Amino acid sequence: MAIHISSVVASGIPRVSKDDFYNLLVGGDLVFCSGREEVSTCIERMTDSPFSHVLMAWLPAHANQWLTIEATMNRGVHVGKLSDYVDVYDGDLVLARRPILTDHEKIAELNAGFTVLEDSYDWQQEVSIVAHKLIAAVPVIHPDNRYYCSGLMYLMSLASGHPLQKPGPNLPTPEDNWTDATVLPVCAMLHSAKHSEAIGAQRRAA
Repeated sequence: MAIHISSVVASGIPRVSKDDFYNLLVGGDLVFCSGREEVSTCIERMTDSPFSHVLMAWLPAHANQWLTIEATMNRGVHVGKLSDYVDVYDGDLVLARRPILTDHEKIAELNAGFTVLEDSYDWQQEVSIVAHKLIAAVPVIHPDNRYYCSGLMYLMSLASGHPLQKPGPNLPTPEDNWTDATVLPVCAMLHSAKHSEAIGAQRRAA
């Protein structure tokens, strides 16, 4: 199972190139994002986690481009392109897998996600959960028909019969998804030039 890590760089998770990241992908995998934007670092700091976002990767039949299903602040629940993360994301990525799921269960999870496409991003609940961790008196807001990234992953997991953990009454954070007993890390891709150069040097030396 995945355990809490302080950073992707120091985690010891095997580092791979972009091509290897794509080659290791399996439909239904989760991609955890460690971002550098202000909103990302705020979420990471408040949840004591390197992860501010999580999405599911999938490949449609007869397609040659990996897609995502995810919830983001500017687009709500939507289908996107995984290349927006693997190719140009300003942060580090960790590929993770839930081996407990069958192919049929992965499809069931995707279908559950498709039923809430275009629902709004639940920034109110996400922000209120973070505030509640700091000040217990701050209530957690639960608006209807809105999901943030890790809450969406939890909702989808209910369709498989193997729900991700949901500590307490609130929807889970990316860190909760990450530390679920069924989630296993596969590899990490570091976007900084320094680490990309290190990977190249390791391969040349091999």
